[in-house]
Amino acid sequence: MKYFSIDYRSPPSGMGQIIDTTKPKKIGDQYNFILIDYGSDPHEDVSYVMTKYFYSEQAAQEGWAGPIMTDIFQYLRDQQVTHVHDGELSYEEEGADDDGYFTLDRWIEIMSSYL
Repeated sequence: MKYFSIDYRSPPSGMGQIIDTTKPKKIGDQYNFILIDYGSDPHEDVSYVMTKYFYSEQAAQEGWAGPIMTDIFQYLRDQQVTHVHDGELSYEEEGADDDGYFTLDRWIEIMSSYL
């Protein structure tokens, strides 16, 4: 499975990571995940094999990813992500399985309602 795991920890953890369960968790000292982050200070996190940064002054000012969510949705689709693990949202919205996974389409539907 390829999924996007939302990370609610404080920065610099990013917004979350794309994880492919068919690949090794680590390559050397790096996590074999794509870190997703956004704001107005582009950077690479060397803990991950790749960082996909969505630059947005507006998102940085507002303090949330809303202004660039449609770009994130498309990137997740382009990366062939099928599910999103959102442990917190799964308590508030219907559609998650018992482990907190939404299908990508359901998660996009929910997140789009906040935009």
